[in-house]
This record gives sequence, C-alpha cells and structure tokens, in this order.
Amino acid sequence: MDDASRSRLAELADLLIPASDDMPSASAMGVAAHGVDRVLTARPDLVPLLAEALAFPGDLTALRTARPDLFAALGEIVAGAYYLEPEIQDRIGYHGRVSAPVETSPPIPESLLAPVRARGPLYRPDPR
Repeated sequence: MDDASRSRLAELADLLIPASDDMPSASAMGVAAHGVDRVLTARPDLVPLLAEALAFPGDLTALRTARPDLFAALGEIVAGAYYLEPEIQDRIGYHGRVSAPVETSPPIPESLLAPVRARGPLYRPDPR
C-alpha cells in the first residue's frame, strides 16, 4: 500500500473505531501503518475489496449504501487489525483462542469423536 492509501485507511478506520475515554482509536493503534498488512497476509482475498473501498469517492455512509460488500470488507479489515494488537488484547482481556481440555463423564464414545478428529481444525491460525 502506498502512503496515500494508508492515510485514507487511517481516516476511515478512525471513523469506524474512534478513540473513547479508555480505548485508543484505530489509527493510534497502527491499523493503517502495520495492522492492515497482518490482516491482508491472513486474508489476501480482501486485498481487491480494500483497494476498491479506499478508492470509493464518497464518505462511509455513501460506501455503506452503494457498496455494502466493500463497507463490510473495510470493517472486517479494520476491526481485525485493531483486535490483533497486543495492547488492545490486554485492555479487553482476550488474547485469542486457547486450548481447553474437556472432561466428560461418562466418556464420549470413539465412534462419535472419530469423524470430528478426521475433519481436522476449522479455524484459521493466528497470523502472528
């Protein structure tokens, strides 16, 4: 992304996630500076949508009305970059999914577990 695109993204990101009394804005957390790169590395399918959203001539309200798909992609990118920041994770007390053993009584029959184990994980790994 060039400097102009990052600047536009910072402006839009702050409209989506402005600063509050206890939380910093999206741009203050580096969403446009470096966070977007982490998100787009994990979700390269969003690159063309972000480019279109940043090139859209109107404001966020017009974008949401005219191109809800681009507005949704922009929101996903900004929120994803924001919540990937360790400082934000510390503030909200959430550092991502963690493995937690499940104890059952009586044990779950292997015939029920086998298809789930064969399927494998369904989540995307953390891009860090």
